[in-house]
Amino acid sequence: MAQTLNTSVAQKQNLNLSLKLWLPMLQYSLQDLEKHLKNVSYENPFLEIKRPKEFYSNFTSNGVSGEFVESLAIYNISLNDKISEQICAPIFPTPNSQKVAMEILCDINEQGYFEGDIEQIAITCSVYKEYVESIRQRFSQLEPSGVGALDINESFLFQLDSLDMKIDDELYAFIKKIIKDMAHLDKYAAHHRFEDAKDIIKYFNNPPAINYLNTNIEVIPDFFVEVGEDINIKINHAYYPDIVVKDPFNSKNENIKEKIKEAKDLVNLLNLRKSTLYKIILIIVEKQISFFVGGELKPFSMQEIASELGFAESTISRAVANKYIECSLGVYPLKFFFTNAVDNKDLSSSHIKSYIKSLVEYENKEEPLTDQHILDSIEEKFNLTMVRRTITKYRKMLSIPSSKERKKLYKVENL
Repeated sequence: MAQTLNTSVAQKQNLNLSLKLWLPMLQYSLQDLEKHLKNVSYENPFLEIKRPKEFYSNFTSNGVSGEFVESLAIYNISLNDKISEQICAPIFPTPNSQKVAMEILCDINEQGYFEGDIEQIAITCSVYKEYVESIRQRFSQLEPSGVGALDINESFLFQLDSLDMKIDDELYAFIKKIIKDMAHLDKYAAHHRFEDAKDIIKYFNNPPAINYLNTNIEVIPDFFVEVGEDINIKINHAYYPDIVVKDPFNSKNENIKEKIKEAKDLVNLLNLRKSTLYKIILIIVEKQISFFVGGELKPFSMQEIASELGFAESTISRAVANKYIECSLGVYPLKFFFTNAVDNKDLSSSHIKSYIKSLVEYENKEEPLTDQHILDSIEEKFNLTMVRRTITKYRKMLSIPSSKERKKLYKVENL
């Protein structure tokens, strides 16, 4: 009985260890995977992490080695990396607060705005929605300043509170008042501190992650997808580190055996990451095949993949974070392929958002489009019925200010 109990405890410990290693390995981008594995290897003398031969062959031929090596040497930390490394004490002191913060991070878009669902995160983490919101508010203390905000107003408030320059109480209160009422910016122009406030606001980042929106930064895809007569999915072996398990002693020492077992488990977990991502991408290509041949995205959710593979939806969310595929149309993040249905039609919210973005991009800056104008245009173009609050929701998810706010911002840009 005692032996059975000890075996059960040992199995549970091994399972906990595997999960501890597995979830980060699944979530890390290719750029961070090698660094993560090396950190693990420092605690295990039987592990050696090497770059694969394909990695070096990428830049030792065709005369492009100098440029390629230089791009590797100057590593640009991603927005996700920057935030991830700050999800720790003292701002997030407990495992629960860190778990919720990581879920929030999964729903921060490339501009730095939060576009997730507080209630859904609360359900996923088994906490109250008020707790999730309190954790999101702590993002105001992180860098880049303003990240995690819902919109431009809240982002500017976050940035105001994190200023490293000293401003007097009167100016602070005035700037805060302006930010909360940006739709009526003109009425503050005669204030004796308006120029001081304007000089500070001009230094705020909009969007908050603007310094991370560098299109010149190389994105490394996990897989290459070719869609023709056949669907061909290839893993990017050149950037997957090789794990070498060393067993020079062939010892009977139990501690050494345990370390060797951990090393072998890590190899298995790396292979599991590859196979899991392969299955996810195969399902994505199957469901969104119309996109890969030049059409639009179809309504598609992470829950569909979770159900098919037998994972929790939160695990799928971690798996697709910071992962990219390269196809004939370009390089796309996996999150790009998930979009909701609109009005019970075979039309995705992504299609609607794209149309809203294009309307605003080419609007008359003297008379920006209101949400009602955008709604009328969408209903006419797509022959569907929507409510204005849905347009407002999509606009906010795209980090597009209201028509009044845009009109004021256009004026500020010309100051």
